[in-house]
Formats: sequence, structure tokens, C-alpha cells
Amino acid sequence: MKEFIKNSECFFNFIDSIIETKDRRLILDKLVEDIRDYLLADRCTLFIVDKKAGELASRVAQGRDEVRLPINKHTLTGCCFLTGRTLCANHAYDEKELKALDSEIRVSRAWDEKTGYKTKSVLATPIVARGTNVGVFLALNKPGGFIAYSVEAAIEFAHLLGLAVEIVLLDEALKEGKKFEDLPFNC
Repeated sequence: MKEFIKNSECFFNFIDSIIETKDRRLILDKLVEDIRDYLLADRCTLFIVDKKAGELASRVAQGRDEVRLPINKHTLTGCCFLTGRTLCANHAYDEKELKALDSEIRVSRAWDEKTGYKTKSVLATPIVARGTNVGVFLALNKPGGFIAYSVEAAIEFAHLLGLAVEIVLLDEALKEGKKFEDLPFNC
């Protein structure tokens, strides 16, 4: 793990949240908030794959109701999930910038038009649990845009977020009597 992450106050808060939070449902909210603050992003969303629906469903969506996205490469989030690559666009509506990331990504203003929010910059990194992509962490609108340092930090925090997602989903499965096969990290 990068030295700047290991020595940051945010890293230790992150670990404390995982260990100390008794209500496992709140862990992900707190961690997403901590990462947002560290990245200086305006909003962040944690998507987790819904295998049955074939969608990415927001588990934590700051400033929004639930968001569901089809799993395809037409969105930056879907492309991040399918390719396992961290993707960053500092001009969310710049078709050339998006196409440079992947030729299948399309410019879409649908969510902004629906919510009234103006997306300027986007940073998406995959969340992995047990060696399987289980979701995507999405950060929006860092003043001045996301820089290499932001990308590195998101990648490093994604490792810990993957661990937290695994803990929360396993805890929920036990409490709700779900089958292990229904969890997103079960291949």
C-alpha cells in the first residue's frame, strides 16, 4: 500500500470504522464519506453488482436515491466494472476524453438532467472481494479535477473498501439466511 495512504489519518479512520462499527450496515456509508473527504470530491457512490438483475446497484449514493446501471461498457461505471480498470475523466461530457478511455463509452447527460446535478469530473475504480469484481467506487467533481494522486488514492482505498464490502455482505447473508451462492464474490 502506498506510503501516503498508510500514514494518512483517513487510513486509520478507515480501519477503525471497519473494526469498531457494530452496525455493519453503517460501515460502507462511513467509509465512502471518509474517502470522499480524502479525495475532496463533491459526491461519491458505491455500486455493488446485482447478479440476478445484471445491474450495478448503488449501495451508498450521496445526494441521490438508488441508482441502477446496466452492466455494459456504455457508461464509465459499467466499463470500469467490466474491464477492472480505474478510469478518470476530468471533462465528463467530452466525447474525445471518454473515447480515449474506451471506444464503447457514450456521453450521457441523463442522470444530470434527471437530478439537476452537474457532473464535471469522474473517477471510477473497481471494488474487488475474494479476487472478483463486486462493484465500483465512483467519485464526482473534485475542484480542479482528479489528478494522479487522486487516482492512486482511490485505487489504494478500493482494496480496503473491498474488504469492508465482503464483511458487510457476509454479515447480512448470515442474518438474512442468504445462500453463499447469491453473494457477488462467489464465482
